Amino acid sequence: MNKRNLGHWAILLVIICGIGGVVYGMHRLDANDKQEVTTTNRKHAKQSRQAIKTDAAQSKAQRAGKVTTFDKKHSGKRTPQFTAQVNQTLKAKRFVGTALIVKNDKVVYQKAFGYANAAKKRKNKVTTQYLINSIQKSLTGQLVMRAAQAGQLQLSDRLSQYYPKIKRADQITIRQMLDMTGGVTGDVAPATTLTEKQVYQYAQKNAKIMPKKINQFDYQPISYVLLAGILNQVTHESYYKLFYQQIVTPLDLNHTSFGQLWRTSPKRTLSYGGERPGLYQEAHTPAANDMAAQLATGNATMSAGDLFRAERAVIQGKLLATPAGAQVLHQATTDLHYTGGMYHYNQTGYYGHGMGDYYESTFVMSKNGRTGVIFLSNSFEKRTMFPKWSTEQTAMDLFQTVNTTKTLK
Repeated sequence: MNKRNLGHWAILLVIICGIGGVVYGMHRLDANDKQEVTTTNRKHAKQSRQAIKTDAAQSKAQRAGKVTTFDKKHSGKRTPQFTAQVNQTLKAKRFVGTALIVKNDKVVYQKAFGYANAAKKRKNKVTTQYLINSIQKSLTGQLVMRAAQAGQLQLSDRLSQYYPKIKRADQITIRQMLDMTGGVTGDVAPATTLTEKQVYQYAQKNAKIMPKKINQFDYQPISYVLLAGILNQVTHESYYKLFYQQIVTPLDLNHTSFGQLWRTSPKRTLSYGGERPGLYQEAHTPAANDMAAQLATGNATMSAGDLFRAERAVIQGKLLATPAGAQVLHQATTDLHYTGGMYHYNQTGYYGHGMGDYYESTFVMSKNGRTGVIFLSNSFEKRTMFPKWSTEQTAMDLFQTVNTTKTLK
């Protein structure tokens, strides 16, 4: 090989080594970036868990912790025909979860079905907690109304008073955001785990107001994340602390928590996907970043009994300084479809529904809050099971029966 060829090979070798070095460096950089993201995620998740755990512990210390009829299985012996009807209906739906039916403040049916953890053969109980998803918005609406009655904000306040950087924020009000008629759009789905403050910042950055959608119903969860941010600004308290202090503690709710705590508990309720309920395929635990991002709009966990008692209190205004505020929050005299975090149901009541992370949650309740149907499931994959296996319409049908029948048999 002559000197000229050797020179060419030397140059080629240098080029190859250079490219290899760049590729190696990029891989190292990518690996370092991923490690940094993982470390940050864990740090933020730990910070959030610790803060919520502190609020939960303070609430627990202040609560009586009484066991109520909502914490016990109900045999239905006094209403055998109705009980048999409900059993048959839920069996046909292959329902997995907890079902609770109340008439005039008395439990007439409560039963748990299937497994909370199929691999360990741990069954669901009537006190089992499930992710309630979008139903949480009704409880966030309650916190907003409480702040309004305390003079910390007004429902007529413009969004721009709290988020001046959001374009056109001066065109919509808190009232419109509560009713999903503010034209606010935007995802709250960060790839990383955020702290509470960072969630508010993320929502502000991603929020857009569509002029053509103002005064039209458009379901967008980001509205309620922004509402939680407003609560944080006017009360100087975290959303979680307000939730515990103003809802959990006064109602003595002993089976209520948040996804950040619950998802790491060895006794958590796993959820399952598949072609239909009860197959126990695709065991699932909600991701930490999703639970952090679903702040105020879908990261609370509750038992069926706790959910009924909470919604009853919200509807009746029991947690407000002036109970009539509940009528204002839900605009009971209007024909609007959705107000204050709840849907109106046939002029006779309210309902809420949520789906996500293989959970489904439904409540239908009377205008006075004393009669209702609650279904919470941990075996429901929206993509494959909705609407065939959904219990949303089933809950409405049973509510009609319970609400209109003078005496159940």
